[in-house]
Amino acid sequence: MLVNRIELLALDIDGVITDGKVSVGSQGQETKGIAFRDLDALGKARREGIRIALVTGESGPLVNAIAERVGAEFVLCGAKDKVRALRTLSEDSEIDFSAMCFVGDADRDALAFFLVGLSLCPSDASPAARGKANRVLHAKGGEGAVAEAVEIVLHSRAVQERMPGHERALKRIVEDSIRAHERLLAESLTGLCEIAEVLAGALRTGHKVLLCGNGGSAADAQHVAAELVGRFAIEREPWPALALTTDTSILTAVGNDWDFKDVFARQVRAHARAGDIVVGISTSGRSPNVVRALEAATERGSITIAFTGRNGGPIAKAAQFSFKAPEAATPRVQELHILAWHGICEIVEAALVAERAPGLAETGS
Repeated sequence: MLVNRIELLALDIDGVITDGKVSVGSQGQETKGIAFRDLDALGKARREGIRIALVTGESGPLVNAIAERVGAEFVLCGAKDKVRALRTLSEDSEIDFSAMCFVGDADRDALAFFLVGLSLCPSDASPAARGKANRVLHAKGGEGAVAEAVEIVLHSRAVQERMPGHERALKRIVEDSIRAHERLLAESLTGLCEIAEVLAGALRTGHKVLLCGNGGSAADAQHVAAELVGRFAIEREPWPALALTTDTSILTAVGNDWDFKDVFARQVRAHARAGDIVVGISTSGRSPNVVRALEAATERGSITIAFTGRNGGPIAKAAQFSFKAPEAATPRVQELHILAWHGICEIVEAALVAERAPGLAETGS
């Protein structure tokens, strides 16, 4: 859960700072125990600039003593109505509710949880509090709940401090991707249309499509095969397509008994025939097992297509048709590959379905 930067930590006393138990001293005075780790955590919070407030239904010397011990800047005693108390606290501190964290344990505390940016309760809080808090702590009241709450608040502040850097990085990434897409638009449409025609021609004449690649390109191979066997956007009959990356028994047997460079080529020799299409996908253009697959496809008389990055490499040289994504960075190449494949699938599907059922050529989900 991403919350606003927390500036004020408001705590109930009984059931949060203490476990709610009262001890009686030798002279009849009441005392309540506070865990050392909770005191240490509150000290850490203050050093980080978080202001501390106590919002309690109790009053008297013991409340004042606890406030002094924990370093509370604000103390709202006798606060049975926690909603009103938090409103008062917001006015006194000049801190917006969204920048406040309230830790409470009772039903009356739960009524105020909706007000604040972050609401927490100990693990032994009332059912109402556990049901309405943004987060239920692992620790019990008086046994580390405050320390856990402080760590959550400090973590949320650290995340908020990192957000501008994340946003700048994402802005750069998106802008890089947009520029890559613009280069595809300017440089690659004719070649992709040619590949779409080749693919449609093979499927039209009953031939199959075999696809291979490694890593993310293996995922692309499976993605495209699924689009063809399933559907892209139109209800239709399936088309024969197979990703050579999915049979782990074949991959491990060939990789173990022969060479990993042959894991796709051996499958091509088993399945590919003249007129079929074999597609090799590689962002670097250098994957040896993909090169061998295309070479084996050429020997079989199959049509070969390469999807690579800007440099093409030996994979593009081994193929009759190639799409060299106009980008060198692997993430951008992968983004352009899937855009290109989606475009090809849409064109092929619309063309082939229109030939069989002219009224069904509109695509889109």
